[in-house]
Amino acid sequence: MTAPSSKRSARADRSGNVQEVLNFLRATGPSSQATISRATGLSRATVNHIVQALRDQGAVQYEWKNKREALVCLASTKESIVTVTVTESAVHAILFDFSVQERTDLLSTHLPEYHDAAPTPSMALDLIHRLASIARQRGAPLVGAAIAIMGPIDRTTGAIAPWAWQRLPHWKQVEIQKYFVKNLRIPVIVDNDANLAALAEWSWGAGRGCSDFLNITCAQGIGGGFVINGAIYHGGTGLAGEIGHMVIEDAGDLCFCGSRGCLTSLATERAILNALPHQTVPKRSLEEVIHSAQHGDAACQRVLSETGLRLGKALATVVRVMGPRVIAIGGVLGHAGDIVMGGLRASSEIINLKAVGAGTEFRVAEIADNATELGALAAIFKEIDMGINSLSPWMLRPADPGVAEPSRTVA
Repeated sequence: MTAPSSKRSARADRSGNVQEVLNFLRATGPSSQATISRATGLSRATVNHIVQALRDQGAVQYEWKNKREALVCLASTKESIVTVTVTESAVHAILFDFSVQERTDLLSTHLPEYHDAAPTPSMALDLIHRLASIARQRGAPLVGAAIAIMGPIDRTTGAIAPWAWQRLPHWKQVEIQKYFVKNLRIPVIVDNDANLAALAEWSWGAGRGCSDFLNITCAQGIGGGFVINGAIYHGGTGLAGEIGHMVIEDAGDLCFCGSRGCLTSLATERAILNALPHQTVPKRSLEEVIHSAQHGDAACQRVLSETGLRLGKALATVVRVMGPRVIAIGGVLGHAGDIVMGGLRASSEIINLKAVGAGTEFRVAEIADNATELGALAAIFKEIDMGINSLSPWMLRPADPGVAEPSRTVA
């Protein structure tokens, strides 16, 4: 008679093998079973058994190269998934309906009852319920939800870190995952927005195939996300990747985190706008600065290049400590391309790194928009053992929410 502990061990081994196959497909894309076997070290018979089981549950499908050879690729679910992005001014919920291949967006500021309201957990839950109603009407119920928070999540409490909750005061001390699991009763993932943006870039963008990858998201704030061996690296407290709060100028401006001279106070939209000399027609956004720089505005070019220099100073320290193979610059600042990247690569700190030997490669992020939302999709896919190997155009195009009615079940 087989001991219970032996059965548990066998189940754990099978589960681990399945995850190894799924992780390989996420990292490399469509592959033959022979390639999967060589890369994972699993026998061909084991790989064949796993692939057949995953195919039966709709997690993978065959992509035929010819009549005799097929590649295994991740398959999209036939149900629906919701992602929610919470910023200090709005809640943005998206329904990804794979049954009809349609994306439906719902933004709190577009709803009369929430137009001027600060984001709250109940508001986010209401938007999810509205989109869930649409999904049910189509016969494609929600199978998972992912919540992206504009702030660091303390992994020991499940709440926003105490030093950062001022930007989302209604979320103070809320155990976010527990709240949504209790009210939705489906798998829920909660993470920092920059971490999820990094997962999107690793899954489908500049970091694909990298075993160690760092993505920097620069816009109104600066965040970083590490993906190591196919998983977001949170560190012991959950605060790994908080690049924006590295102090690079001791006498710099005061940051909301309490320190002076943080990268956040020197290389974000507000800092870039403040660094511009007086202009007859002031720039109102980072997008305007980038547009002007790309059309020959010398002052905007200079400020963006200096921003790249500051990024280089901070990232050189990160490279010495963590040594990621690839670092991508994304968010709105990523649209500046070579103007910022030129300054970054020209910083003395980066030049000194290159003098030591070949190392980290710096790239512009490939997923310019919706990186956080798409990273949230990737995160919940991983949680429910599903996935896709490439983004379809419909996932990038918002649709009218149409019949999204107010929820009557908000807790």
